[in-house]
Amino acid sequence: MNSVKFLGLGWEGFTCQISRIREAIKSLGHELTEDNPDLIYCNDPSVYQRAIELKKKFPKTILFFNFLDVPWHFPEIEKTMVMVNQLLIHADIVSVISHKVKNDLAKFYNGDIEVIYNPSKDVSFDEKIKKDNIFLYVGRANDQIKRIKLIKDTFINNKENINKIKICGSENPGFGEYLGVVSDKELNKLYNSSKFVLLPSKAEGIGLPMIEGMICGSIPISCSDNLTAKEFSPPDFICDPNPDSLIKKIEYLNKNYDKKRKLALEFGKKYKIQFNKKNIAKNIIHIFNSR
Repeated sequence: MNSVKFLGLGWEGFTCQISRIREAIKSLGHELTEDNPDLIYCNDPSVYQRAIELKKKFPKTILFFNFLDVPWHFPEIEKTMVMVNQLLIHADIVSVISHKVKNDLAKFYNGDIEVIYNPSKDVSFDEKIKKDNIFLYVGRANDQIKRIKLIKDTFINNKENINKIKICGSENPGFGEYLGVVSDKELNKLYNSSKFVLLPSKAEGIGLPMIEGMICGSIPISCSDNLTAKEFSPPDFICDPNPDSLIKKIEYLNKNYDKKRKLALEFGKKYKIQFNKKNIAKNIIHIFNSR
């Protein structure tokens, strides 16, 4: 395999994906550079324009735009997507992170669309870690689409449970045990030690906590109006988006916990491979080489 000169652009930060993709690309023997790259891979519309300008500077460079999600809850989203489409048409390759997002983007973009998952964090199943926590939430708690209020409403009259819900991410929702942003090592312990990962979102591009939870043998509970939950999760882990349904789902899963945990691990074994950052990087390079 020939070495590819790769430039990865996107929203920077520990919780973002572009740094993981760069790391995986480099581990495969490719070069990270801004100097006349063979491939510019960009996964955030806020830096698409910068990538387009670099393409003008290096016209032989392949421009690869990865699109994460159509935020249907944004005001005047159709106008926003018209502007995004005007940027996407400059790309040589366009990809998305799930088939749900592919279907959404196809409403605005007429070109070919590849599906390349976002890489999961570096987590894995560890049977030595004791299940000493019940509920875990991972994500941006104050983003309205994440709908963390559903969790609060479900346990509002159960102070013992609501105070024990472990919450990690960049935003504090004001209840539960808030842990802030944690390392992959600490997150791995949290997933393995938690019985359930709560994912009450209305919508997700993927919903990596759902994937990472199953990899670590924790059961994710998601909602039926989140279409990516139906793409990646077994029906047994999905409930209607209301407190009564969530409570009934928890009770059902608790009664059948060992059996359902094995089901989560079966899915997790598959996802450990599919969402591995090196395999994601290989997919990116494979699509680049096929052009």
